[in-house]
Amino acid sequence: MAMSNENQQIYFPIRELSARTNVNTVTLRAWERRHGLLTPKRTEKGHRLYCEQDVAIIEKVLALVARGVPLGKVKPLLKEDALEPSADDENENWQQSIAALVAAVEMFSVTKLEHLIHEFFANYPVGVCRERLIEPVFALLVQRDDKGAAFGFLESELIRYTLMRLSAKVSKKKQAHAVTLIAGEQAPMWCLALMALELTDLKFSVYLFNRAFSVAAAIELAEKFTASDTVFYQDGLLKEKEHGRLADALGENERMWLCGTAPVLTQFDQDSRVFGDVKSCISGFAKIAAG
Repeated sequence: MAMSNENQQIYFPIRELSARTNVNTVTLRAWERRHGLLTPKRTEKGHRLYCEQDVAIIEKVLALVARGVPLGKVKPLLKEDALEPSADDENENWQQSIAALVAAVEMFSVTKLEHLIHEFFANYPVGVCRERLIEPVFALLVQRDDKGAAFGFLESELIRYTLMRLSAKVSKKKQAHAVTLIAGEQAPMWCLALMALELTDLKFSVYLFNRAFSVAAAIELAEKFTASDTVFYQDGLLKEKEHGRLADALGENERMWLCGTAPVLTQFDQDSRVFGDVKSCISGFAKIAAG
């Protein structure tokens, strides 16, 4: 952290701005280079330095994009007297992005889909992409009469992108709080993949199993990965024996978390570690990161 003589302003590096805003450094650099949303100072060696004003800018940018404002239209809105866009304009902008992603999936173009995934996740926080883009696209694809081909294609590409992002972070985050993510046999793997990305942006060290496991196998894995918290994600309904096994595991393993409709539809005593969806589960981990 550096102190400037100019109004005694305190400056800090990009990693601290990332930690304080939960926006990864790749996205912060993209917002600077492509959209001019940040103008950091530079050290003699060219390293970026930021201040409290930059934190406030990022918070406003996050609020705008969460509402649906595209990044290309954000900069003018950062001015205090700027007119806010209408809800119709915001929805139309995301509808265009949804249409572009669906078109790439329907073409079964690996190159086009890969480009769009990289583009969206480089420019927008994962939570915004999930709610505004990925969830609506999957809702459309699940209605297609193609035996799940398009749905599976997009899910596969999202998992591939996630594993690439996670592997790039491994060597740099050995001391971070560890989280292991396990999908159940009725769990949407893409939900867990996006959860992995969001937790990574919260500075957790994440290991994602890229295949589904039975309840019994997930409990065994949770017992083996004692150095990390373990999230088991399952939708649908639990069988009576599965409920009993999970209830026992949750009571015996304080680092085990449950997520999805299956555990919520079944009452567990340790409900502080039981979440109905990815968003609420991530909020639980965000409290750990903040504390």
